[in-house]
Amino acid sequence: MKEKKRVVVTEIHRGEIISFLDNKRVKIKVPGSVLHKEKTERSPVAVGDLINIYFDSKSKSYIFESREERRNQISRRDPFLTHISQVIASNIDFLGVVTSLKNPDIQWELIDRYLITADKYEIPPIIVFNKADLVDNEFIESLPLKPYRDMNIPIFFTSATNKTGFDSLKELIKNSITLFSGTSGVGKSTIVNLMEPDLPQKVGDISEKGARGTHTTRSTRLIPLKNGGYIIDSPGIYGFGLDSITDIDIKKHYEEFYPFLSGCKYPNCTHTHENQCGVKEAYLNGKIEQIRFENYINILTNPTKFIEEE
Repeated sequence: MKEKKRVVVTEIHRGEIISFLDNKRVKIKVPGSVLHKEKTERSPVAVGDLINIYFDSKSKSYIFESREERRNQISRRDPFLTHISQVIASNIDFLGVVTSLKNPDIQWELIDRYLITADKYEIPPIIVFNKADLVDNEFIESLPLKPYRDMNIPIFFTSATNKTGFDSLKELIKNSITLFSGTSGVGKSTIVNLMEPDLPQKVGDISEKGARGTHTTRSTRLIPLKNGGYIIDSPGIYGFGLDSITDIDIKKHYEEFYPFLSGCKYPNCTHTHENQCGVKEAYLNGKIEQIRFENYINILTNPTKFIEEE
């Protein structure tokens, strides 16, 4: 009779599942019957998954058997196989959306796409604006942050160069599992280095083309913190097509629209093409932030695809 073990997936690298068992790093094989069955997800497991495995004496290796039900997940539509999901991580306590204030510029629509997904799976979000040393206070004060603050989303301004802004962030995520995600070059790996200096992540430069970051984190990893909890560092992405998200989920996120819904003629108003729309009127009168309304329109009309322009 095979003896089962239950472990947490800490990394998926080149098709191999990696975990820790009795404080030892182990590689876990996935049977072909699992790999080749009809897929709804790119991989049968994601970092953060709790899985059941057993040791096969013939091959002298650990074998994947099953996955426990997930508490939550952050996933996007696979950019290459658009009929399946790409789960970035599961069973997390916080989603840290990381963006840089400059070089590369803030990706506001990407932020909203992450937040809509976090809303869907009831994951508390955090927004981290890194590279604060590259801008002045006037720039920061001009940012359209009121809608996010009104939703009680914690916002942090950090500088990896000056090593500032991290103390309160560390305190918030202590003893929790936090996924940090965002585009390449925003400083995710540098932030992880400052959070856990004994596990340095490779840090890359900004490429000249489109001021994009070069990929330094090659696989999603679950990293333990000495002070308690875990960080999940994920590779930088350029697109975040919403996965299993409905129009209702998108509308629900834009809470600043709520006070103006009574001005809409139709109860199912999309706030796009309809006449007599209280939300559009509020936007035109400057009562709704331009970037937020534009994000809403872009996401509602094209939810499954978001590719950063060259």
